[in-house]
Amino acid sequence: MNKLKNCSGCGRLYMEIGQGMCQDCYRKEQDDEQVVYSYVRDHDKCSVQEIVDGTGVKERVVLRMLKAGRFIASGLEINYPCQGCGTPITTGKLCSKCSSDIINQADRLKAARKVQKVDRSRTMYNSYRDK
Repeated sequence: MNKLKNCSGCGRLYMEIGQGMCQDCYRKEQDDEQVVYSYVRDHDKCSVQEIVDGTGVKERVVLRMLKAGRFIASGLEINYPCQGCGTPITTGKLCSKCSSDIINQADRLKAARKVQKVDRSRTMYNSYRDK
């Protein structure tokens, strides 16, 4: 069911139909995306900041396009910051160093949680057998 929401772009009330913004802001963002596409076609290896500076489009629009995977099919290489350390990366959310750090932390947690095997030969029921 549709709900009334405030537009994240302009703050006006609109009927939510899955776009996340009002119709005017959605059209504006689509126009901005076309500007970004044409810029990226001419500059195939660039960073998000270079796209923002070259086009005047807001950074959140460019990042939303990256997260939606809009540049993957075209084979372009765009650098954006790793969510862990800020190092420029071209795919995923984390650089290889941050990914390996997370895997190492998970392995250490697994090792710490391993339950030591309990010697059940000296339990309450078996202790009577020794007598």
